[in-house]
Amino acid sequence: MESQLTYHLLYTANLVFIATNLYGWVLKRFYVPEAYKENFKELYPAHRSLGFFYLLQLFEIPYLIKIGQPESLFYVNASGLLVFTSFIGVLVENYFFPAKNSNKSRLLLLLPMWACWVALLVPVFQKEFFTLEYQRIMTIIVMVVFVGYLFQLNQIRLKLKRRMKELDEDEYSNEEDFPVKLAQNIMWIPLTLCLMLTVNFLFNDPLVKMVRDVFFTVFNVWFMIFTLNPHRKIKTLPIADPEKSEEETALAKRRITEEQRKELEIKMIDLIQEQKLYLEDHFTMSDLVKRMSTNKTYLSEVIAGSEYGSFYQLINSLRVAHACRLLEQDPTLKMEQVALASGFSSGSAFSQVFKRIKGVSPSEYLH
Repeated sequence: MESQLTYHLLYTANLVFIATNLYGWVLKRFYVPEAYKENFKELYPAHRSLGFFYLLQLFEIPYLIKIGQPESLFYVNASGLLVFTSFIGVLVENYFFPAKNSNKSRLLLLLPMWACWVALLVPVFQKEFFTLEYQRIMTIIVMVVFVGYLFQLNQIRLKLKRRMKELDEDEYSNEEDFPVKLAQNIMWIPLTLCLMLTVNFLFNDPLVKMVRDVFFTVFNVWFMIFTLNPHRKIKTLPIADPEKSEEETALAKRRITEEQRKELEIKMIDLIQEQKLYLEDHFTMSDLVKRMSTNKTYLSEVIAGSEYGSFYQLINSLRVAHACRLLEQDPTLKMEQVALASGFSSGSAFSQVFKRIKGVSPSEYLH
């Protein structure tokens, strides 16, 4: 009785998991939210890849057919680990870096996964291949391929983190003003799920697999509700600024000459130093653009080509220089006083930035 109940639970959990993935593919293949139709490709660059990823979960059908068989359990756990890890890397890269790599190079990355999938599938229908030696060899191969995909996924996470930092430093002068980017945090989700799948593979237990099926089914249902929600707000890509005229937009696309760049750089530095704009709390690039009455694209190009490299570095270098003058004039000043007087929001932020720019802490600088 107990074994029959277990069988039905395993079967139901896996069937529902496959069904929700199939529905997810239908949703991604045929449904386009009305509100996002105009810029759908820009907003969802990985839409097709995600749909294919859903469809690929049909690889679990052999396990569904042979629930309770050790060869089918080993097949589905090993395949799931590789399919998820390899395709999630492709999905994330398609979404955040759609123009960086060709489809051919991405397909080449998936070849080890496909090769393992075939090797794992054969024993499901040819039982004589499923031996202890086969399991040991395939466990090693699967883990080696998995580590390779995990390394690639982590590289994408680091690249994404660097890119987010660059975007933040182009706009803000205070680190505490950096927005909490979804991209930075969401990259930990695939890595966490990969860890869960690794545990599932190494345990190779049908009940653990059932728990995994239930978890992913709940996650799929949540994601579908999230996708179908017509009231969901989404941050659109900065395709164009509606407040800019067509003339300004066309002007922004043209690069400035080297002479213009130097002239604008001198004007920018003079304005910041004369008006001591770097002392203002939470000073941003947008604030500077307004003060200079210029084009943000031009100004970004000027700063990127300067010795500072970013708006963040520019403002904080001037703040640190101001702090050095204050410390030289009166070494008895408390660091918190110097920090606030130099445009920093706190003493800790001041110390971190000071050491990053000068190579020594403020107290070491005095000695």
